[in-house]
Amino acid sequence: MTGLRPVTGVVPASEPRALTLPESAQGFADSLDSLLQTGARANATTPGVQFSRHASARMESRGIALDATDMQDLASAIDRLSKRGAKESLVLMGDHAFIVGVPDRKVVTVLTRQEAAGNIFTNIDSTAVVR
Repeated sequence: MTGLRPVTGVVPASEPRALTLPESAQGFADSLDSLLQTGARANATTPGVQFSRHASARMESRGIALDATDMQDLASAIDRLSKRGAKESLVLMGDHAFIVGVPDRKVVTVLTRQEAAGNIFTNIDSTAVVR
């Protein structure tokens, strides 16, 4: 091995040292930690609702838009269904019908109430009527 020289002048640290932040950075770190913990608690008590690609495409093609109140009502319905042991459910809410996989909190498809009228829904074990 030609051309290699031993490294000199490197002194190993005797003890690991804690990193100290300037006061302004420490305040930011504390604020960030607080926000992350608050967000984790919020997600633990009210997990979100997911939409499959199919459901998202159906919503877009049918011009269905949900506001924050709709999302909260849908999440609450899923919470109630979950407590009753539901697995696959039909949720009727306003002018919309949702087929929901309850354990994973995922909307599988979305229909308008008019499209749902007269249809037969199979492979569901429960129905929640929200409004």
